[in-house]
Amino acid sequence: MKVDIPAQGKVIARYGLTAQAMVHMEECAELIQAISKMNRAREAGVNDKDARFNLVEEMADVLICMEQIQEIYNIRTHEIQEMIGRKCQWQEERL
Repeated sequence: MKVDIPAQGKVIARYGLTAQAMVHMEECAELIQAISKMNRAREAGVNDKDARFNLVEEMADVLICMEQIQEIYNIRTHEIQEMIGRKCQWQEERL
């Protein structure tokens, strides 16, 4: 999924690469927690709207982070798409 973030370069320039790398790690950890909470709610048979909202929010944060990571490390979308294709093929072969 391509996300257009107009101020991305400004954010990276203002906070720096090291600080943004920490934010990226923190956002990934928050997504892990949100997924865990959704799984607990599903297993309990509960419709947790707050947990779902939080999951969507954390997914958005991680997508933003992924765009920043692409820019910082000069990774092109086609490289990611190629890797996704390989991963999907590997997964299909294991089925």
